[in-house]
Amino acid sequence: MEKLGKKKLKTRELTKNEKFLLSILVTILVVWGSYRFVITPLDHKLSSLNAQRIRYEEKIDEINTILRNEETINNNWDILHKEKENIISKYFPKLDQAQIIYLLNDLVEKETVSVVDMNFNRPNYEDIGEFQVKNMDISIPYKGTYDGIVDVIRALKTSPRKILLDSVTMDRDNEGKLNGNMSLKVYSLDGITNTDNDVVYIDTEKLEQKITPFSPYKDYTDSIIEVDTPLEEIVEIKEVNHYIEETLLDFENRNMFFLPSQELVKGNVEQSTKSKSKKYSLRFEYNIVAVEEENRGYIDLTRNNINIKYPPQTIGLWVYSYDYSPATVGLAFRGQMGEEILVSITEGISWTGWKYIETNPPEDLSLYPLKLESLYLEIPKNREDYGVILIDKLQAVYERNLDENGKDVSVGDYIFHVVKEGDTPEKISQLYYGTSNYKSEILKLNELKSTDTLPTGKVLVLKKR
Repeated sequence: MEKLGKKKLKTRELTKNEKFLLSILVTILVVWGSYRFVITPLDHKLSSLNAQRIRYEEKIDEINTILRNEETINNNWDILHKEKENIISKYFPKLDQAQIIYLLNDLVEKETVSVVDMNFNRPNYEDIGEFQVKNMDISIPYKGTYDGIVDVIRALKTSPRKILLDSVTMDRDNEGKLNGNMSLKVYSLDGITNTDNDVVYIDTEKLEQKITPFSPYKDYTDSIIEVDTPLEEIVEIKEVNHYIEETLLDFENRNMFFLPSQELVKGNVEQSTKSKSKKYSLRFEYNIVAVEEENRGYIDLTRNNINIKYPPQTIGLWVYSYDYSPATVGLAFRGQMGEEILVSITEGISWTGWKYIETNPPEDLSLYPLKLESLYLEIPKNREDYGVILIDKLQAVYERNLDENGKDVSVGDYIFHVVKEGDTPEKISQLYYGTSNYKSEILKLNELKSTDTLPTGKVLVLKKR
């Protein structure tokens, strides 16, 4: 028995197949353990994180939508606020007589018109839409010339605060001067919007040491003057138009393009259906970094062949502004000797919406005829500005020449054209009228036949349109 207990167990090496099977078993156990205790928990965690990511993305989308809506609301609010401020600025915040008198003093008092006094009626209310708007009637007796009265009416039209001209009566005295009465009406936003802070109180007693803001004309008496002049003549006076408006460009064609003065002046021009005159206006986009002495964006007009033969009273155009800007808007002419002539129309855009702006062109006859080459927008040096304006109806205004009988003897209804090589009646008609349909009219005016050849240098008569 002792021999048996001391007997050692004999071992043997694993066979190759056994080793292979054992390695497979170990591999299976490792893979199962990894999957069970590592991969499966990680997979569950990834699924949970992915679901959480989706929820967060949905929340982010909701927040972005809210932010976009908020930005749109803020932009719309800014636009409405500017429109509101623009409207408010055109009306009197309160019917304050001192403020109204101060404004009318600048508008009504002219060298050729004498204002006697001003009569203010009691304020009353007028139903406009759903609001009751406070207003006041003002009666102003006057004496002066017809041109003076016209100047007063123009001044009232351009008043920074809206003043309505309700009616004008005219009579003529023995000296040939007019006298009568102007009835005005002003409106107030008092009670409709908060404008108390906008009220400017004027100490009228300190205005040039005047007791009243107006000085009556000499020997004025408040009485009715009998007039022998027939009523028909007085009515005729009202119908006289002392000015001729000639449209230079209505922006209905696309013969314009943008030119920069330097590489940091960017811009574009295209037609817009938001117009003041006809179907189209010109949309002028600009983005200018003003680092040079000249920082202008030009609208080239040379293809429109705009020639001004003699000095007009004024040249103007309509400009629509979306916002305020330090930009200068002007015109670039070319004189007959080739010199460039720049004329600014407005230095700074201080309005929104449509506004007619005008300037006085050069009066030196030696410069004429002038060729209008471009319209420009300029930003002062070391400034940066970008924006959009609309431009419409560029026109020249000429003063009529009336003879002693009141007949208009201004420049006639015809213009001239010097024939160039290759010109034909069809081409000339197309150049001036935009169509070849006026070929026969050109031939008839110049006593030509359709078979005639136009010699270079011949001067043709053309009808204005």
